[in-house]
Amino acid sequence: MVNRQGPEFVGRKQELALLTAALEATLAQQGQMVMLAGEPGIGKTRTAQKLARLAEEAGAQVVWGWCYEGEGAPPYWPWVDLLRTYIQRTEQALLRKQLGEGAAPISEMIPELLGIVDGIEPVPTLEPDQARFRLFDSISGFLKRASEDSPIMVVLDDLHWADKPSLLLLEFIARQLESSRILIVGTYRDTEAPPDSPLGEYLARFARLPAFQRQSITGLPPEDVGQFVHVETGVTAPERLLTTIHGHT
Repeated sequence: MVNRQGPEFVGRKQELALLTAALEATLAQQGQMVMLAGEPGIGKTRTAQKLARLAEEAGAQVVWGWCYEGEGAPPYWPWVDLLRTYIQRTEQALLRKQLGEGAAPISEMIPELLGIVDGIEPVPTLEPDQARFRLFDSISGFLKRASEDSPIMVVLDDLHWADKPSLLLLEFIARQLESSRILIVGTYRDTEAPPDSPLGEYLARFARLPAFQRQSITGLPPEDVGQFVHVETGVTAPERLLTTIHGHT
């Protein structure tokens, strides 16, 4: 079971109930995917951070990837970000075992891997579509093998800025979560993900997957606003003031 103790986290009981259930299912080898949606600054990342602490307490590894708003980021940037982090903190022998036959294709995405793991041979040249499938299959296999050693929580933040290749890779992995110990948590601004946007199109596909769930993050109810004020200031504010704060925020 997940240990729910830790630094005080105000509100979000319903959201955390769904997320901890997804985490517990993942620990039981039933991989899950949860999307946290809401307006800017509403607490999506903060909620994901709370779940990340619970995951780490339960023995899982947590890796984060952030989507980049501006131009110039390479394809698959959030995946490069999180895979690089995992690779750099994993002991070489264990990493080599987890990479398996996928070491060479992954090294084309993350060249630093060549300096970490010895003996990676160049991969044969393939047609673009075949090369992409080889890369996706290598990354998916790597994450699944790694999750056999310890559960993995993958966080993809600000997916409304994700490039299409990153979303395509996300879909590929999401379709293979069954019988894995991989929990994928994505955050996005629902105001920036209409149905005709790249993310909107993929969300419609994700919704058909049995392991997929979506959770809206909204403002705190008045009673939680009172708790938040008390936690932050040590003051029990009068109800009239809390109603005013709630109305303005």
